[in-house]
Amino acid sequence: MKLPLLQLLLLTPFLLAGLTATAQPAAVQVLPPTPAAPAAIRPEMARADSALAEPLQQARRTLGQARKRYAAGLPGGTRFLVTVRVLASDTSFRQVQARVIGWRDGAVQALISPGEAASDAADLRPVSFPEAAVLDWTFLAANGREEGNFVGKYLDTARKLENMPFR
Repeated sequence: MKLPLLQLLLLTPFLLAGLTATAQPAAVQVLPPTPAAPAAIRPEMARADSALAEPLQQARRTLGQARKRYAAGLPGGTRFLVTVRVLASDTSFRQVQARVIGWRDGAVQALISPGEAASDAADLRPVSFPEAAVLDWTFLAANGREEGNFVGKYLDTARKLENMPFR
């Protein structure tokens, strides 16, 4: 269907507005620790904190050492990832990994995906958040070997146990 030139000219601002609106990057809101989180999300976060108490404690206890190793310089190809919670809706959150690009005065600068998963580096958005928002950390070497990831390993083990056939 061909549009007459006049209609096309009249519709152009609306078409361009629609294109730029969908092309805008999605905002990513990293959530603070449970006590400071929005009230509607606090109960769900508290349940998650309770279920993950041991690995969260281990990750937080060792975060300072990981930060110092990062500041001293990591081997080539090694990435420093931190797990944080981001707002998914008014009443829910999701845990995601963010790639650390800097750490200054108790604040983490990182790259994070605004969606469920980043398909490539172009999907990543820069964010800054307080160190207190970090739940877990992971050093990921170029060969795939990982260090840390206490919460992730715990969740992987729990999933495996849930899927085991019992007789």
